[in-house]
Amino acid sequence: MAQPRRRRLATLTILLLAALTLLAIGGPFRSVASRVAHGVVNPFVTAVQSVTRPVGDAIAGTVDYSDVVAQNHVLSAELASLHQQQVQLEYEQRQLRDLLALHRLPYLGSLPRVVAQTNAQNLSNFAATVQIDKGSADGVLDGMPVVGAGGLVGTVTATSASGATVTLLTDATSSVGVTIGAGYQAVVHGQGPSRQLAAEFVNPGTPVHAGEHVYTSGQQGGLYPAGIPVGRIVTSSSGRGATQQSIAVSPLANLDALAYVSVVLWEPGT
Repeated sequence: MAQPRRRRLATLTILLLAALTLLAIGGPFRSVASRVAHGVVNPFVTAVQSVTRPVGDAIAGTVDYSDVVAQNHVLSAELASLHQQQVQLEYEQRQLRDLLALHRLPYLGSLPRVVAQTNAQNLSNFAATVQIDKGSADGVLDGMPVVGAGGLVGTVTATSASGATVTLLTDATSSVGVTIGAGYQAVVHGQGPSRQLAAEFVNPGTPVHAGEHVYTSGQQGGLYPAGIPVGRIVTSSSGRGATQQSIAVSPLANLDALAYVSVVLWEPGT
């Protein structure tokens, strides 16, 4: 087995040497010698390429993969930046909508008001207040009503020269005189942050329907001007022997996302 292989190798060597000799001589033998040399060398070149090509491809693949990883990091960073810009844009658009809505409050009529930005929120199990950036230097006084885009937000309960505290409708100490349905009087009070308001003093049998809006009555010692939207009735019921209906009211103003509010420059009792 080894001898035929050695003979083939010797033959190829002789042919290669002969071809190189003819190439050196030149003349009419050059083309023949070139074909012979190519025929002898080409199988070796093909064999070497078949061995080295996978290695080269693997190296190229490694380089390409690194490029892909780097490009992926760049694209990820760009996507994160675009997402952040989108979030910021949506936030600014929401603020703009809130501001525009505060300038279109037909239920306030010609009552003067001051637009303020909220800068802190204080929530606990039963307390619900926000801080605003307008105070007594801007005409804001204790007891003044505060409204948002949807309706009544709460009442100013403390002031400084440059800021004020607003107690929200959902605060457990908050109560508002309202009208329900066809002018029936009631009082809604807070039960804590993110909880519905409870309406009291509505006699059993009084026609009250889910979806109806309730408004400030302008009574209760004149704490609020009449006609400010307060909430929407969610449920109403009365058990046997009950002296009043149990009515749940959802605030119309979004008390969980107050960016801007409007303080009505209206003093109780006026």
